[in-house]
Amino acid sequence: MPERSLPRSVREAALTYRLGIDIGGTFTDLTLLDEASGLVHTHKVPSTPHSPSQAAAAGIEQLVGRLGGDPADIGSFVHGTTIGLNAVLERRGAKVALVVAAGNRDLLELARLQKPNQFDLMSSVPASLVPRRRVVELPVRLDRDGEVVLALTDKAIDRCADALAAMDVEAVTVCLLNAFAQPQQEAAVVQELQERLQGVMVSRSTDLWPEAREYERGIVAVLNAYVQPLMSRYVEALKQDAQRVGLRSKLYLTRSNGGVMSAQTAARLPVHTLLSGPAAGVVGAAFVARAAGVLDCVTCDIGGTSADVSIIRGGVPVYSTDAGIGDFPMVMPAVDVFAVGAGGGSIARFDSLGLMKLGPQSAGAVPGPAAYGRGGEQPTTTDAYLVCGFLDPERFLGGAMRLHTELAERALAPLAERLGVDIPAAAEAVLALGTSNMSTSLLPMLTKRGIDPRDFVLVPYGGAGATHACLLAEDLGMTRILVPPSPGTLCALGAMIADLKADYIRSWRKAVDAVPDESLRASFEALEAQARGWLDGEQAEVESVSLDFSADMRYAGQAFELEVPLPDRVAQLGGDCLRACFEAAYATLYGAAQPGSPVEVVNLRARITGRRPTFALRELPAADAGSEPVPAGRRRIRYGGTLHDARVYRREALLAGHGFDGPAIVEQFDTTTVVAPGFRATVDRVGALMLTRTSP
Repeated sequence: MPERSLPRSVREAALTYRLGIDIGGTFTDLTLLDEASGLVHTHKVPSTPHSPSQAAAAGIEQLVGRLGGDPADIGSFVHGTTIGLNAVLERRGAKVALVVAAGNRDLLELARLQKPNQFDLMSSVPASLVPRRRVVELPVRLDRDGEVVLALTDKAIDRCADALAAMDVEAVTVCLLNAFAQPQQEAAVVQELQERLQGVMVSRSTDLWPEAREYERGIVAVLNAYVQPLMSRYVEALKQDAQRVGLRSKLYLTRSNGGVMSAQTAARLPVHTLLSGPAAGVVGAAFVARAAGVLDCVTCDIGGTSADVSIIRGGVPVYSTDAGIGDFPMVMPAVDVFAVGAGGGSIARFDSLGLMKLGPQSAGAVPGPAAYGRGGEQPTTTDAYLVCGFLDPERFLGGAMRLHTELAERALAPLAERLGVDIPAAAEAVLALGTSNMSTSLLPMLTKRGIDPRDFVLVPYGGAGATHACLLAEDLGMTRILVPPSPGTLCALGAMIADLKADYIRSWRKAVDAVPDESLRASFEALEAQARGWLDGEQAEVESVSLDFSADMRYAGQAFELEVPLPDRVAQLGGDCLRACFEAAYATLYGAAQPGSPVEVVNLRARITGRRPTFALRELPAADAGSEPVPAGRRRIRYGGTLHDARVYRREALLAGHGFDGPAIVEQFDTTTVVAPGFRATVDRVGALMLTRTSP
């Protein structure tokens, strides 16, 4: 590994290892960097859904023990999780109450007065996470400028606290009308409720995301309260389990924007972790793709339950402020991840109309696919992989877990009988359905973002990403696939290398020309102070700190705004600067600007990034010119309705410059890569596997 230049304080503080962990529904993945040698070690253990931290602790013991090390030598521990996300998707969060200003009790029910599907007259609006009976109105009021219209009184807060106490809730969140303009009134309500409601978690919307748009701000606040008790208990259990196995380092969690934050902050503000696991995977994919010289990618993380898709442009993950968390909008900046209910554990079935469906139900880790031999009897994607010959039943997870072909065939038999085909053909039908589910969901998402998939490289990861990659690429018309060195643990790698990152916002809603430059700069200075205060409070070693400013702007009368990057020095920010930046961005996007037209500033934004020490992927030894790798064996696979004789290679035996044609199988501890007929695989200097389509 090339010599890194680190500040003296960082070098002295660094211990032997850096650890990243990603807890999924089926497996818990670990990536460990040995700082001394630059070697990256990976490991997978089955997840423990009843207590996710137990799998993490067991994985730490096994991995560090395998290397002859000590968990106390781990100087950095970053953890990605889907705990909060799964709680929202499965509707198993805390019992929550919501406090609103008088007259706003129907805030969550009214939402944006839109159905999920406006063309379906029978569709219904998703149920709120907080029933109307647990929404309490408080007689307080601010106007749009933050001036107090109706002040808080002791009598009003007493009645509110009594009503909340009678509900026996675990968490309370406060979202008051126009609180974004002046958060002090909302903060006062929270302080009073915390004193009166002992043992109940109380949070406020302006502490989480103080943006105008009452419903969206309210949803952020409710989601935070909904998962806060669960996340608090989980973080405490993780700390205890990690300490039990000897780990002493401070714990950090990945967050939805691709950065990390301390576990203490995550327990208080868990809404920032809802896309924690998927975001870490995109960070890892961008890191590996840049190392391989690929800058524009479509990433696809196929795990046990779902396939999470994202975009990388210019080597940087694409961000969004209109992501969805289940049935609810998420306005906070997050890595733009789109989830499809198709994973290795997705269950195949027939619906009431006799149509075969795959997912979104998953066999999970317990009992898991039928092939695991743990009691599962329903056919899954993994069973189909096994029957088609993609997986070696004796070498799954490097031989640590044996698969049972006969059980997979037994599970698929009812499908085959109903389809009128043999069992291998039924297995292919399951894989074709999974491919169709992914591509039909992917194409609209890519089209909406102006992306032609044929111009991008597919980066598959997760336990099943590389196994399914050729099927998906062919369906999307993509000609290149980049398989990372360790696809099955890439989310853990992303967690390990992610920087500290946080976003801050201030709603402005003023014309550019109507506010003195000094007032504008003062607002940006306040955002900067808030951001730097957060970073100092995280107490993490960083190599450098950067601040990025932006503003949401639009021409007067427009309904939507653009987020426009601004100079990173507050002294440069003024009305003329904002107008020039906006018109340049508008002209780039729409072809022409409208000079002289009134410009409005909707929000001011700041993002702080504390860059952690990085590392370089080790380069592989080079193969002799013109040499081909020696197969470790051969086996029959079924692909495209035809049986093929495929060569089998061991990933660890491949050298830089090696190349071979499909059909072929590449096996490694954490995944299996299927190189389809018509594709050629080549190994680059950092061990990434590039599959290139050579025939239509």
